[in-house]
Amino acid sequence: MGASSIMTPVLIVGGGPVGLTLAIDLAHRGIKSIVIEERSEPMAHPKATLLGARSMELFRRWGMDRSVYDAAIPADNPYYIIFTTRLAGQELYRVQSPSIREMMTRDPVAAARFAEMRWSPYGKTQIGQQALEPVLLAKVAELGAFIDLRQGWRCERFTQDADGVTGHVVHIETDAKEDISALYLANCEGGVGPIRRQLGIRRNGRGKMRSNVSLFFRSKDFLEVHGRGLANLYFVFTPDCFGVFTAIDGEELWNFQYYFLDPARQAEPIDPEAILFRAMGKPFDFELLNITHWSHHQSVARKWRDDRVFLLGDSAHLFAPTGGVGMNTGIGDACDLAWKLEAVLKGWGGPRLLDSYERERKPIAVRNSIVSATNSDKTDMVMDETPEGIDLPGEAAALDRAELGRKIRWLSRQFSSAGVHLGYRYVASDIIVADGTLEPADDPSRLTPSTWPGSRAPHAWLDDGRSTLDLVGDIFVLLVLANETTELPSLIDAFAQAGVPVRVERIADPEIAALYEQPFVLVRPDGHVGWRGAGEPDDPAAIVRTLTGW
Repeated sequence: MGASSIMTPVLIVGGGPVGLTLAIDLAHRGIKSIVIEERSEPMAHPKATLLGARSMELFRRWGMDRSVYDAAIPADNPYYIIFTTRLAGQELYRVQSPSIREMMTRDPVAAARFAEMRWSPYGKTQIGQQALEPVLLAKVAELGAFIDLRQGWRCERFTQDADGVTGHVVHIETDAKEDISALYLANCEGGVGPIRRQLGIRRNGRGKMRSNVSLFFRSKDFLEVHGRGLANLYFVFTPDCFGVFTAIDGEELWNFQYYFLDPARQAEPIDPEAILFRAMGKPFDFELLNITHWSHHQSVARKWRDDRVFLLGDSAHLFAPTGGVGMNTGIGDACDLAWKLEAVLKGWGGPRLLDSYERERKPIAVRNSIVSATNSDKTDMVMDETPEGIDLPGEAAALDRAELGRKIRWLSRQFSSAGVHLGYRYVASDIIVADGTLEPADDPSRLTPSTWPGSRAPHAWLDDGRSTLDLVGDIFVLLVLANETTELPSLIDAFAQAGVPVRVERIADPEIAALYEQPFVLVRPDGHVGWRGAGEPDDPAAIVRTLTGW
């Protein structure tokens, strides 16, 4: 590598939610990074608006969950998704999920109604990207000894050799140039950027699916005008204005995604007032804050690694927003790569460990992007079949609305998405020790909690008020369930001999022991099960070698 003015173990290009999550996870593992971000301020537009349960579990590790809740839609607001002809027109159907307050207090009435409250401490958390990024930036500021955030800089290109990678960066305002030398570069710059283009990595999948325009606006009268009460999403099913309103702060900030179901219309001039008034069904006062043109996608990069350069988030995969999975998949990418970089940088991770990043995360991106695209297809199909005059008076329109409501009940099952967010597992990974048992069902709407190797270690509440999730997520952890007298000393010694950090945690609760299926469950630093068994393995050293990529 040529001489450079700055050196760091990890250079992160892109300071959005995925890049900041990676930097925070690395910092908690004692690994320094430099983050390069073109923007000098948080995202102004609520590009993403949902944190799924697994992302909230990951943020819980760093004590960020309450800060996210404080910035999210108000905790006491019920979580509704409402389907209408026009927002102030006819209501067709509504779906409810637990509120933030019900999740926080473990409300017993809600727990009896909503199955997802058994599977995680968290449900759907509605928060716009423009509100989430300041929370992440505040955590980055706390970890300033480990994270050098450089806003207003662009990485124009990189070079790499056997010893490392150099990012060639420029300050946008002054045109000052610097070289940043690193051992690894994590590309989190989004769907369009020079790093992936320089690598020449194409994407597979359906590609661009449908064009949309988002209208981000402020209106203090919005709730009063339509009179339906606060909901998280309001879908509009009328042929002249298909789309969805999203509550951004639950008070005065809203976003409307206007769908171009007919591709021939996507070039038409945008009249925000006309669009919003048609979708509402009547005029109302608003202040337009931002207009964003974008498209649904189902695309996954063919390669996620080129030697010392890794793709994460939108640089690796592009989604339709139906399901709220795109940003959450990127957060999962970051937390998978972070512990593997730590292991290699600290010397106990083997050469196969970094290869496993693509092998584990790429199938998850394919899975999740297909689920999201299918959700989009279902919504588009029902919208396209909606007849003209759906909101008119009379018996014929009433019959049309009844039929539309039936179709909406069918497509609304996509909003029960706990299985998508919590049920992904690393199948056929070469750093997981399979045990030959049948894989649990992979149902997008429901979770089958399991310690099947590769799965997320299940959540359950401990007697002291903690979750089982609070026992894992930093180093390897051997969970000893129920009344087992041994702690597998041969396995623990094999970790010690290899210099791999591990600890033992005991759980005496017989119900949790039944949930965990085996008396011994070894959980990786990312919270996924790496091995399980009924006693000492025949070759403990081989188990450790597999789990650490040697």
